[in-house]
Amino acid sequence: MHNFEFILPTKIVFGVGEINRVGKEAEKLGRRPLLVTGKTSMQRLGILDKVTSLLNKEGLEVVLYDKIEPNPRVTTVDEGGELAKSKKCDFVIGLGGGSPMDAAKAIAVRACVDDTIWNYIYHGQGETFREVERALPIMTLPTIAATGSEADPGGVITNWETHEKAVIFSPHLFPRVSIVDPELTVSTSPEITSDGAVDIICHVIESYFTATSPAPLQDRLSEGIIKTVMDSLERALSDPESLEARSNLSWCSSLALSGLINSGRGGGMPMHAIEHAISGHYDISHGRGLALILPPIMDYTHEYRPEKYAQLAKNVFEIDTIGLPIIEGAKLGVKAMRDWLKSVEMYTTFSSLGITSPKYEQMAEDTIRVYGGDRGFLVNPRKLHREDIINLLKMAE
Repeated sequence: MHNFEFILPTKIVFGVGEINRVGKEAEKLGRRPLLVTGKTSMQRLGILDKVTSLLNKEGLEVVLYDKIEPNPRVTTVDEGGELAKSKKCDFVIGLGGGSPMDAAKAIAVRACVDDTIWNYIYHGQGETFREVERALPIMTLPTIAATGSEADPGGVITNWETHEKAVIFSPHLFPRVSIVDPELTVSTSPEITSDGAVDIICHVIESYFTATSPAPLQDRLSEGIIKTVMDSLERALSDPESLEARSNLSWCSSLALSGLINSGRGGGMPMHAIEHAISGHYDISHGRGLALILPPIMDYTHEYRPEKYAQLAKNVFEIDTIGLPIIEGAKLGVKAMRDWLKSVEMYTTFSSLGITSPKYEQMAEDTIRVYGGDRGFLVNPRKLHREDIINLLKMAE
């Protein structure tokens, strides 16, 4: 296992009904929060009114910014940062799924600078990239089990003018406190619940496959999260109001990308890199984009690390691989994942998404420019150069 540092300064308040603590926790951060959320769902479900009421009850002066779109835009973040400055907000609250939480983090940075947030997001721009040196305190209130933004120091922002989607990342972006109340996820639709489940799985399965150092404990933690998500998703789809299933999904979400699960084993995140290029052009949900690329990358890679794919078959899907050649066990792991995606209606292709004539070459170029670094390829057991990415994308037709 590699040497590593693990820092998690976020206070996580977890449990059914814990949203009622939002006012008491928020008043520790400041007096005038910018409440960042999406355009409709929190309003329609009454969650926004409840949160605002709880904040007002503690005497906080809430400034609402409800313009966040899926795959939040640079222009939206810049506008939110200027609003926070003009209203003299002293902290930021992200309410909703990954998009409002990621936007809240970026807005917390933008409120402290006079430059566009795009210069603080690495997208291959070279010397114009600026390190994050400061951000307003951040609180997150997730209402979907998916991105895990409530427990990590990063966010993903899209430049719709250039169709680039890239990451802002800094220790300054750890939320000071996150209230994870699984009851807030009960109203999540089956489609979004399934999208989120795939997102959680991909957060831990990426370095499970790409690891550059043996890390058996991390592998077992990953397998446990994958199995828990699969079991809990099945229950949440059949019984949407199951707080047990929703709690399990929410806790898996918070843990998956917190740094704990993937620390020490190294490896890259090629699926996320490629997905960012896809949704940067086509504005699809992150989970749906990951579901699109997961089977092709498994097909493309399993022969280069067959023992890990066979391990997935045995430990996650409980397939008897005793006596089989490793490569045959690996193929069974790939097939089992594809079959599971089909069973929860998440098996996805470009055509099923209504995307005709995908921009394969452009998406591959964007992926390498933003995430390939000086290497010119994505880290994976089978290195992914531009042509490899094009081939992967075509496998998802």
